[in-house]
Amino acid sequence: MSNNRLQLNGFAELREALRNLPAQLRDEAKVIVQSRAARAAQEIIAAYPERTGNLRKGVSVRASEAGNFGAGAIVVNRAKHAWIFENGTQARHTDIGANRGSMPPGHVFVPIVMRHRRGMYDELRDVLVRDGFVVTGNA
Repeated sequence: MSNNRLQLNGFAELREALRNLPAQLRDEAKVIVQSRAARAAQEIIAAYPERTGNLRKGVSVRASEAGNFGAGAIVVNRAKHAWIFENGTQARHTDIGANRGSMPPGHVFVPIVMRHRRGMYDELRDVLVRDGFVVTGNA
């Protein structure tokens, strides 16, 4: 019979901390994701021209269900002409050939969302690194 003995102190606390880790990270991620989405929406609204205000009124943010271990938010513009404003139109001509012009692309929504998404990824990476995870690569 051996007299060797292994005693682990704090194992219950470690197990509890590991169980709570995903919930804690999820809660921090939700704050970051929703904050970035709200800031992107505010920046988009400020960048749209003021003509009728329909583009500005169409911008909204909603939380997206991402399960027990995720966080999500969706920035959307529901204005009927949002896609046309963002992407522009080709030159239009009448049946007799009169030029009615084209609408240049606005390029407001997509660049702002992309910039905030990159910032969100950086913030999420910082949270993981702070909690001791090793993160490689860039988004």
